[in-house]
Amino acid sequence: MFKIGEFSQLARISPRMLRHYEKCGLLYPAEIDKFTGYRQYSAGQIPLAQNIVMLRDLGFSIDEIGDILPKLDDFVYMNRVLRTKADSIQSVIEKEQIKLERLIQRNDTMRKERNILVYEVELKKVPAVKVLSLRGIIPKYNQEGILWERLGKYIGEKGIQCDNGGYSTYFDEEYKETDPDVEIAIPVDTLGESEGEFIFKEYEEIPLAATVRFTGPFDGGYDIASEKLASWMEANGYTFAGHLRGHVLVEPDTEPNPEKWETELQVPVVKR
Repeated sequence: MFKIGEFSQLARISPRMLRHYEKCGLLYPAEIDKFTGYRQYSAGQIPLAQNIVMLRDLGFSIDEIGDILPKLDDFVYMNRVLRTKADSIQSVIEKEQIKLERLIQRNDTMRKERNILVYEVELKKVPAVKVLSLRGIIPKYNQEGILWERLGKYIGEKGIQCDNGGYSTYFDEEYKETDPDVEIAIPVDTLGESEGEFIFKEYEEIPLAATVRFTGPFDGGYDIASEKLASWMEANGYTFAGHLRGHVLVEPDTEPNPEKWETELQVPVVKR
């Protein structure tokens, strides 16, 4: 028999944890001296102690460990329990990975925001424009590139003559975490024949639009410009009269330096 300190060295578990496992009903001393209260453990208890530590390190709770210990030799049961725990851990990893990606993205966005210049809000008429458009549901707002790649490929295959700049219109009535409904469009001189999802159309004139331009990367620029636009609309008593859209004035295709990109955020408005 071994005193608790001696047993802790052999089992590689601190006396504090041994007392904790005893309190939780997982590992009782082999003997407790009724006069001194000293705890004594046997060599045969080392495998049990090590199994408790192994299950703890795998992420099982005290209650779960208590349920598992009597069934450690049941292969079918243990296979199911371990698979379930693995699935649970995988789910946690995926969620934490998303958090990590958002942290990295946010840090990158904050860095880019330092180089973004936002101009004053302008209330104006936006003229009609002929466009070739593509509308679709994308995973997230920052993945518009999926649509632009498809539209660009179609334009190249058909040899369509387009003007510089582009539009992104957001059709959902509220912000969506996933699957937003977005239409992209590129100006053209002449309306051609629509084909499938690629639609030639004319964007009608917007009689009154609150607009704000920003110079710099798209990431972060939309956030800063939207905040300025919202504050101006609220202060001046205007409300939405149509869908929010972005108009790229200086684009990546013609200007490789993101700090020189220029975008105008446009909101059709009416006086409250």
